[in-house]
Amino acid sequence: MADTAPSSGILCERALLALTGSPAVLAMSQYILVLRQTLVGELRVIMSQAAARFLPPSSVRLFAGRGVLTDTHEVVDGMLVPHVELTDDIDLMLVMPATANIIGKAAHGICDDLVSTAIVASPAPVVLVPAMNERMWRSAVVERNVNLAREVGYHVVDPGVGFQLGDMRDAPGMMPPLEHILDDLLDIVAGARVP
Repeated sequence: MADTAPSSGILCERALLALTGSPAVLAMSQYILVLRQTLVGELRVIMSQAAARFLPPSSVRLFAGRGVLTDTHEVVDGMLVPHVELTDDIDLMLVMPATANIIGKAAHGICDDLVSTAIVASPAPVVLVPAMNERMWRSAVVERNVNLAREVGYHVVDPGVGFQLGDMRDAPGMMPPLEHILDDLLDIVAGARVP
């Protein structure tokens, strides 16, 4: 984690944002702009292969202002081990939207793609922001994985209530707006800096 405190008014100097394969990823372009413009000095973005099926990495790159990696074995700009080099000096890793799949992988230390290996490699706090169907969010296995992820030290933000495409009604499981999770993120980053 970086030794320097963030400049006034921002969340942190360097963050890694990981996008996973929930339909909520379609709204992430605006989140990325807000993070880049007002909250994070340097924002790095990675995507799971499932996220790339919803939203092309080339589109995300326009909002991120830099290359977006999707593969553990991708060599870009001389970066030989992306999951290590991308997490090397970050202050925060934000997984948003976080699917039931990535929460399960994080909880159990499964490292089979770029996002899951970066989560395990991250020396900085990892924050998972779930976005999934209500039935999945309320399932016993997801509840167990969320609790286990918290036990091993990951931060899991409770999802909001909103319109669910799968059920065509309002239900819990929606990714909350960034302003609703910002207080949590500020506390998490500040807590990580305490010696």
